[in-house]
Amino acid sequence: MDWIVITGVKPYDGRYPLEFADEDGELTVTTREWGWIKRLAGYHPMTFEDGLRNNDPELLTALAVIAMRRADKIDRLELPAVFEKLADAPFGSKILFESDTAEEVDTAVSDPPGSSTGSERSSGTGSPTDSETLVLPPPNGSGIHASAVSVSDRQMWET
Repeated sequence: MDWIVITGVKPYDGRYPLEFADEDGELTVTTREWGWIKRLAGYHPMTFEDGLRNNDPELLTALAVIAMRRADKIDRLELPAVFEKLADAPFGSKILFESDTAEEVDTAVSDPPGSSTGSERSSGTGSPTDSETLVLPPPNGSGIHASAVSVSDRQMWET
């Protein structure tokens, strides 16, 4: 399971579950949540994985407020104001991505985008390592546009 951990931003400190895919790999993001992601971080369903791969601070902050909303820590009307408060906190020290897999935590939190973690597999400058791609929900084969990945993108990351 993945988590967003917030420390030093009272009263929002806590560890919130961050699961956007079910056990079958189907995305569980609601239409309302996609709207929040779009308005707060500028990502659409087709560009969402790019933001995750690039460890975009605004996207991860948007996911943090969604995780807090799902955990009933904030209500939906508070969401934009809480995002603004979290956006002013130092990213990477106050808002952290955490995973049950230690390798994922190290890569997602510690390495700046495009840095190498020693993986031999590369698609060029700034490409994700094998461990970085593990934090993404798996592509959905159901044909639902919200979870689709283009054939060229899929081929690029699978080679």
